[in-house]
Amino acid sequence: MSEKTPIQFKLMIPADLKIRVEEMASLNRRSLSQEIVAALEEKYAAPNSSEATGIEARVLLWLARRIRKGSPKPGSLRDRQAAAYEVLAGRSIAQNSKEENEL
Repeated sequence: MSEKTPIQFKLMIPADLKIRVEEMASLNRRSLSQEIVAALEEKYAAPNSSEATGIEARVLLWLARRIRKGSPKPGSLRDRQAAAYEVLAGRSIAQNSKEENEL
């Protein structure tokens, strides 16, 4: 199973939010699931090395890519390590861009 393989899980959301998401899905000609995935991808975009200016972010992303090349099973220790490196890299990128904007 690759990291792009869909995983099914139960999601509970307020009824009014579901209606709003269904309306947007209809407008965008997507299924409810596709609309939710698109919204989550937009909100939680994976950091990429072109955004990484700091050495720490580049190293973390490099480590995550090395782990992911081995196709770890979803939820395994290696998969969780790669995800943690990606989260830390994203935080580092966000912090660096925040500092640059303050200058």
